[in-house]
Amino acid sequence: MKARLLLPALLLPTLLLLAGCDGWPASEPLPPPAPPPPGAVAQGDAAWRRALAPPGPPVTEALLARGADRYAIFCAPCHGATGAGDGGAVAQGFPAPPRLPADAMRTMTVIAENHARAHPFADRLSPADRWAIARFVERLSP
Repeated sequence: MKARLLLPALLLPTLLLLAGCDGWPASEPLPPPAPPPPGAVAQGDAAWRRALAPPGPPVTEALLARGADRYAIFCAPCHGATGAGDGGAVAQGFPAPPRLPADAMRTMTVIAENHARAHPFADRLSPADRWAIARFVERLSP
């Protein structure tokens, strides 16, 4: 019985002491946002529209290699190696995204605006990288 009365008797002075504190130490200011990737332009700008306009850059082995690299980083975790929507994130319980379209212009729109319930990548991928991914996706097996 005495133990039950002792706890509130110790708790009240402790709370009163804490209430008299001046507060927490000042926190550090947030760092400035990272600059956009080279070649990135604001969505909706005329330059953005021109950068996404077909036919895009010429398809080369270097472009496809860059697309494969960027796809592995930004797309494969959800869309999987073949674009079927069976990536590792889906295996962990996230909703499956739709199959990636084979049409490059539709892929460009999906990457920029990401209609598949995920974050858009327009601010993380330059138009050149989006074209590289779109051309890589065109060559994925159906």
